[in-house]
Order: sequence, then C-alpha cells, then structure tokens
Amino acid sequence: MAPRADPVQTISKPPADTEVVVIGGGIVGASTALFLAERGVPVVLCEKGTIAGEQSSRNWGWCRKMGRELAEVPLSVKSMRLWEGMNARVGAETGFRQTGIV
Repeated sequence: MAPRADPVQTISKPPADTEVVVIGGGIVGASTALFLAERGVPVVLCEKGTIAGEQSSRNWGWCRKMGRELAEVPLSVKSMRLWEGMNARVGAETGFRQTGIV
C-alpha cells in the first residue's frame, strides 16, 4: 500500500480575482494549475470533492515505459522524470513511489 499523500489546504472563499480558473482537481487539472503557478500565472483550482480523489486516484499508479507504443515512449520518459522530483517540487508527500513490474 502506498503512503498517504498530504492533505491539500483549501479555502472556503475564492479570491476576488485571478487570471485562470481550473475546474477539476484530477491529474490534468492539478498539473495544469501547478505549471501555471510555477510560471507566475495567478490560478485558482476548483474541485467539488478531494484533490485526486476521483478517477485520478484509481489508476493504480501506472507510470510505465514498458509495453507502450513507440510514439508514447518520450512522453512516458518525461513523465517519470517529473514524478521522481514531485515531492521536492511541491514540498509535500505525493505518495508516488517507483517500484517495478513483472
């Protein structure tokens, strides 16, 4: 069983203004908000429930390079590089662990 990810701090009242609103806190929405924020773009992430608590939390953590279509390999390699440093990048426990597959 993977380690529990740190809970996400939330606010009940949204900011008065922002440049971008991202709807949905799954892997795509959370990644979009992260990359925008890192570039200094004011962004608000809206999620009706728990961040990564819907389908993004149910994929069993499959980050793999093996068995991919050749065209997908560069994206998979880039994804693994991002995930390997994600805890340090966000300053929190994401739950990501690299193991193996048989």
